[in-house]
Amino acid sequence: MRVVSFILKLAAIGALATAVFFMRPSAISGDRALVHKPPLSLTKIAFNFLVDTETPLAGEARDRINILLLGMTGIPHPAPFLTDTIIVASIKPSTHQLALLSLPRDLLVELPAGARTKINALFAMNGKDPSLLAQKIEAVTGQPLDYYFVMDVSSVKQFVNSLGGLNVLVPDDVHDPAFPTDNAGVETFRVEKGWRYFDGATVQKYLRTRHSEGGDFARMRQQQAVIEALRKKVFGLNMLYDFPTVLSLYRTLTAHIQTDITEKEVKRFYDIAQNISYDNVIHTVIDGDPLDASALLTSKTVWLAGMPAFVLVPKTGDFDYYSIIETAEKIFK
Repeated sequence: MRVVSFILKLAAIGALATAVFFMRPSAISGDRALVHKPPLSLTKIAFNFLVDTETPLAGEARDRINILLLGMTGIPHPAPFLTDTIIVASIKPSTHQLALLSLPRDLLVELPAGARTKINALFAMNGKDPSLLAQKIEAVTGQPLDYYFVMDVSSVKQFVNSLGGLNVLVPDDVHDPAFPTDNAGVETFRVEKGWRYFDGATVQKYLRTRHSEGGDFARMRQQQAVIEALRKKVFGLNMLYDFPTVLSLYRTLTAHIQTDITEKEVKRFYDIAQNISYDNVIHTVIDGDPLDASALLTSKTVWLAGMPAFVLVPKTGDFDYYSIIETAEKIFK
């Protein structure tokens, strides 16, 4: 029973990420080179769990474990490796708290030699290696990143269907008359506010839509709402009777993820996850909503790759991240 419980919690970690892909490099903090390894082994995970071994996690000594969660649309969608979902998940073991900090995909960042780009392009630009993006997010948030988790969002459809659908609280009406289709066309995507039961295809669209009122800022809030709905659904599974579903979730997860969490570290994540107060998860969105006077960012048009591009920058200066750093630092206060 403990093994089944453990596998379920592993799947929950993947669901909470809402963001990942294929091979597993080493840790992203520091200057260590990324070494690609096979996907997480269920056999090794189960062995470490059964013998009750526990490996301390990076970040525990400072009482804050920071995990970079990345989501990309994946093939066959246009620009499949742009990380349009960027979330820093922070766990505070001493108080059993979890905080989710969402960063916008259009945030303008500066590269060496003065080059500039949107932050969501760094993963693809660096050969699908998250180290460059992680370094930039560390600079933007002022937080060291201990782990990363990347997910091909196209797998969300299969993941949610394996769960039999998902009950999501939609805070506002969604009306997107220009939702992109896989054949380079558009269609209308519409959802009314309130509790809605979505199948996998609808959840995937809900995660991607950004042309309705609120745009990318609304989408970041929608992404966090889906993470919360996934958490409730996965943790609500029966440990014994839903075992086939658990295995299906695990297979879906391992086929579409990229992470540097090792088999030896999963049990410690499991033990910490059991004690988190999920009813008090902290949700924070860094945005540039023009209707929100407290928004930390503002929009502008700049030239990128010889073309005009919409970007977001801090109100205090293009690369002045002090307000974001302060928000990240005080997120648990």
